[in-house]
Amino acid sequence: MEKFIYQLTLCKKQDMVYFSQLDLVRILERALRRTNLNVVFTQGFNPHIKMSFSQALKLGREGKIEVILYFLEKYNLKELKEIVSSQLPQGLDISEITYLER
Repeated sequence: MEKFIYQLTLCKKQDMVYFSQLDLVRILERALRRTNLNVVFTQGFNPHIKMSFSQALKLGREGKIEVILYFLEKYNLKELKEIVSSQLPQGLDISEITYLER
């Protein structure tokens, strides 16, 4: 199976600033599971969605450029942004999605 890498730039604001990095990971994983997109999972006994985060923000800070990498199948960038944004809670917005070449 061929893998594609997408870079999501998120804005963390309003009440979302009081969620820790681990909470943010859980929120994003649940949002991606609800979208029914063909995401890549880790290998092993307890598979998780394969994703990588930039350095965590301090609790209580707004994050204007928090970058997250997802490893997904090939999707149209505009459609992907709409699908994922529809499942994210208020205060967590996608400002940009880009496809990263290998």
